[in-house]
Amino acid sequence: MPNVVFFGFKELDRETVLTIKGRAVNSRYANLNFRVRDLLKRWDTTDRSVIRQAISKKLTGTSRTIVFVGEETHKSYWVPQEVQMTLDAEKPVYAMRISGTKGKIPDILTSNGIHVYEWSEAKLQELATR
Repeated sequence: MPNVVFFGFKELDRETVLTIKGRAVNSRYANLNFRVRDLLKRWDTTDRSVIRQAISKKLTGTSRTIVFVGEETHKSYWVPQEVQMTLDAEKPVYAMRISGTKGKIPDILTSNGIHVYEWSEAKLQELATR
């Protein structure tokens, strides 16, 4: 399914990612145009298998993952899981820094040679649709 993107992010960045998603799926907002899957639903569990299953379900039918890197993304337990599951499915992973943040780049991105792009709607559109 082309142009269906999974968004990976740290809970702290939920509102920013929700805004980006809203723009991407809003036909009146011309700068971004692609479909999004994510785990914006909050999970009331620490059961690793339940969340991995949820990630797997959301990744099904996507063409790539875009990780949004904020101040504390490097502390996320789930972002590395999302990245690794995407790579295991032989899909590309891209990363973009959230505007105005300078947080450390997650090790999973560095160790897999995944470049972190500076925030740009034009670059996000390119990454989501290449």
